[in-house]
Amino acid sequence: MTGHVPEDAVVVGVDGSPEGWHALRWAADRAAETERPLHIIHAEGTLFSSHSPAEVEPIDNVCTEALGIVDHRPRRPAVTWSQPTDSPVAALVHASVHAAEIVLGTKGTGSVRGAVLGSVTTRVSGAAHCPVLIIRAAVTERQSRSPIVVGVDLRPDGDAALDFAFAEADRSGLPLEAVLCWQLDRLDFASGIPMPGGNMKAAHHHHHAQLDEALARPSSRHPGVQVIARDECAPTTDALVEHSATASLLVVGTRGHRELAGLVLGSVSQRVLRRALCPVAVVAHAAAAVHVESHAGAAGFVAAHDPAAPA
Repeated sequence: MTGHVPEDAVVVGVDGSPEGWHALRWAADRAAETERPLHIIHAEGTLFSSHSPAEVEPIDNVCTEALGIVDHRPRRPAVTWSQPTDSPVAALVHASVHAAEIVLGTKGTGSVRGAVLGSVTTRVSGAAHCPVLIIRAAVTERQSRSPIVVGVDLRPDGDAALDFAFAEADRSGLPLEAVLCWQLDRLDFASGIPMPGGNMKAAHHHHHAQLDEALARPSSRHPGVQVIARDECAPTTDALVEHSATASLLVVGTRGHRELAGLVLGSVSQRVLRRALCPVAVVAHAAAAVHVESHAGAAGFVAAHDPAAPA
């Protein structure tokens, strides 16, 4: 069935690449687990010559193959598809207005090319109105049972990704690792935080207290979630990538922009996307409010407190 994007759907972009098919399988399973519809998008720009509104839009080979893959999943969600005539970025961002999540592969040479370094993935991740999940490769059964890793952004608007992660952990029953990364510099003299060579134990205590405070609100909303709180004096990206090796999903926050022109994701988000060893969820700081109120699939998030590298 072709048509508009159903409300609260898991939307997946496909392009015919192996990475795109990994993303499709992951998205189909996620839609089934969360009892959401799945909507497949293959956007190539102008695909067809003009035809009357009464005509049924012909389905292309990529969408045909995509539907066949979904039909053979163990649990098949309700599926719709569309072949927008606008650009992949515009089509996916427009779909994000109605979607619960956007799912993309990390590489590709067709409509949803974007790989981790590509412009489509970067631009959609920063402009989307819902979380965007980036799938690098097929997810193993062991990986899918790994803990969710959530990082903490202490800035005033840094709660969205944390809320996303708690909702994911609550639904999936997976433990949640909350990681606050920090580094010391000369500015810490003003805040009273100990400098290297001083009392590092006190510095850890200071940051762990901040972490506990940040976790108090979401923990009270999700009392069944097992939380492991970690404060680490380490470079943000390195710490997040290290945790991604044992996570079911690594989620990073972004302050992105809604404009499609000149969009740049934060430096942490971009570096993590390039290097992560598990699926990555990019959650805009204003994009998770609706998602948190609904159920979600197994996932994970790590953000960080690194003033030199905003997400």
